[in-house]
Amino acid sequence: MQGKRVIDTFVVSHIDHDHIGGAAQLLNDASLDLEFGDIWFNAPAPAGPKPRGVAEGQRLAELLGATSRALPWNTAMKGQWLCSSPEQRCPRIDPRRGLKVTVVSPSLKKLKALFARWDKELAKLRAKTREAVEPVPLLRGRPSLEDLAASKTAMDKALPNGSSIALLVEYKKKSVLLAADAHPDLLVEELRALADSRQVKLPWNVDVFKLPHHGSRANVTTELLKVVRAKNYIVSTDNVQFGHPDAEALARVICPGNQPTIWFNYATKQNLSWNHPARQAQYGYTCRYPTALGGGVRLEL
Repeated sequence: MQGKRVIDTFVVSHIDHDHIGGAAQLLNDASLDLEFGDIWFNAPAPAGPKPRGVAEGQRLAELLGATSRALPWNTAMKGQWLCSSPEQRCPRIDPRRGLKVTVVSPSLKKLKALFARWDKELAKLRAKTREAVEPVPLLRGRPSLEDLAASKTAMDKALPNGSSIALLVEYKKKSVLLAADAHPDLLVEELRALADSRQVKLPWNVDVFKLPHHGSRANVTTELLKVVRAKNYIVSTDNVQFGHPDAEALARVICPGNQPTIWFNYATKQNLSWNHPARQAQYGYTCRYPTALGGGVRLEL
């Protein structure tokens, strides 16, 4: 359609404000003139064998905050939830020729755990406001990177995060792991199962790993980084809400000595503090930031 911009697949990973809130703004902005081929989003609507109809598409629009139009919903899965289940472990979707998309989170168990508290979690989401936090001072007067990487930290147990849609996207010989806010224990479990099924030796090497939960120490664990290794790690955060990325998380990425490149989508003071020449020379990592104020950062494979 002339004048329209088409997004083949739009993934709304889960119901946390910093994810679904941005999706709602996007869908409500008529000036963008967007058309969607499919929207992937898990909600506790009855899952049936047929694609969801107009009424269910309208319900999705209402959940996402856009009430003016019906939208396609999980049509790639014939209206079913996107999740890994005992009957279908790590389901694969092939939306375009040569493109493979494998679901590595959520599990059906974690999805149902959220659905059991769906109304309460939605109420919390609606009541939630963004509260700025003071970024954690980085490294100055703090333990070494090795000590930070080895420090014990609690794992993320939040129900909405556990329901995150995380995807392994592969095209030709390139691969990207998009981890949303997924729980690290589930990512480890599913990637190990997928590696077994494909006879892939661990660690699983990908070209790009978008770190879970904006680089939270509760999601970027040593065990996870033993299972998956990347040339490029993406940190998507402006540090405002929770002060992410955590120093412990990035230390775990850097310390194995695999010479990673860390990509930040904001050139904030906290993010720029990792662009430390002496430390980069010592540990062999590099950083990339937006080159223009308010602009993004572009990674080409």
